[in-house]
Amino acid sequence: MASSPTIIIIGGGLSGLCLSIFIARLVPKATIRIYEVRSPSHPVSSGTINMTPNAIRVLDHAGVYKSLIPHGYSFDSITMANHHLQVLATVPMAGVNEFEYQALRIERSYLHSALLDKAKEYPQIEITNDCKFTSMTESDTGVTVTFANGTTASGDLLIACDGIHSTVRKFFMKNPEDHDPKYMGQVSIGSFISASEIAQYNTANIQYPVMMFGPESDTGGSFIIWPYTRDGDGLTFFTTLKKPDEEADWKAYASDGGKLKSLIGGVLSSPDSPWHDLAKKTIEKSGTERYRFWPFYQHTLPDKFHSEKGRVIMVGDAAHAMPPSGGQGGAMAFEDSESLAYSLAHAYTTCPDGNLGSPEGLEILDKWSDHRVARIKTIQLMNQRMSNMRRGGSGIVGHILFTAKIYFIWLAGLLGLLGQTRRVINDYNSKKEMATLFGDGINSLD
Repeated sequence: MASSPTIIIIGGGLSGLCLSIFIARLVPKATIRIYEVRSPSHPVSSGTINMTPNAIRVLDHAGVYKSLIPHGYSFDSITMANHHLQVLATVPMAGVNEFEYQALRIERSYLHSALLDKAKEYPQIEITNDCKFTSMTESDTGVTVTFANGTTASGDLLIACDGIHSTVRKFFMKNPEDHDPKYMGQVSIGSFISASEIAQYNTANIQYPVMMFGPESDTGGSFIIWPYTRDGDGLTFFTTLKKPDEEADWKAYASDGGKLKSLIGGVLSSPDSPWHDLAKKTIEKSGTERYRFWPFYQHTLPDKFHSEKGRVIMVGDAAHAMPPSGGQGGAMAFEDSESLAYSLAHAYTTCPDGNLGSPEGLEILDKWSDHRVARIKTIQLMNQRMSNMRRGGSGIVGHILFTAKIYFIWLAGLLGLLGQTRRVINDYNSKKEMATLFGDGINSLD
């Protein structure tokens, strides 16, 4: 590979932009070409994203974190309560003293804009919109991609940042159908409201964010309220529901705000609902225009995040999608991006002629990939536990599970056990991890 590589990135979302920034900084002679299927005027998702210190650390290293602070809600803990709004525990999630950073919940559009603006500061990053990837060929020396408009692009390396339904993934994995996304039988439904609109119903003066656990049902058993604006008045709320059947057209299903409000209201705010008024009135007072819907998908984790020839690499949801219940999907993509950029910089400076396809280059990719696969497995296990915590049940078994869940949260909170696993999540530092893998030479790359 040339010492001044041309790197093609498919996908100009959060992971693609973040990755391009780190490559531009750590491999300054690289030409980075991002191809994004959407047009520049396409509206960015109006949803919110939760970022714990491991994600914030990456964004700070990328130079965008400080610009995000005025637009999001910074916090250190989450309140656990039962459906009567009785506090069970306060769970630490972040904190400057322990983890360097607070956690942050923010609208995705602000995060995307900040990354896009930063990427535009680097002249070696080129962004082309309205380009839909359709196919690719890989050789020992590079890749060539073809787009739906008939144009092609060639480079030394292709990195897939095209999400859970990645098209790139289908072209280089031996059995790509084994890694097709599988619906998990759960969905999240939620919307937005202001804290001032529901203040009178917060009779216990609960500190937000709050996760309420209620009586188990066939649909779901949790309700979450989370601030996402700096002043704490802007709130997003959501619940996780069981929905066994996958819809043929999720877009049509999700575009009907009235239907979504009816679904969540039927579970939590019906006349005979045992839930506290904070939950019921939050739903009742919400408008239908901003309701959102997230079906839970996951695909089998591949053994490697790169092709055998080392010319194609996957990051983010393309490599390891996970449901949003653990709040780590975006964080894992950011960790991928920074750690991969350090690995590539190390390869380009230490391999013969900067050849990523050499035995030395493939060894570096293997080490990076094995490290990330192990990390993702750990996070997915923790994520599954959170999904189970928010899952509903029915009948006597459901009642027993609900009672056990509430008792466990209360006891664990009393003993100070909740939040101890946060160190596994929050302490991750890509640069330090890569220095452990490849030696102190990583520290001289900045």
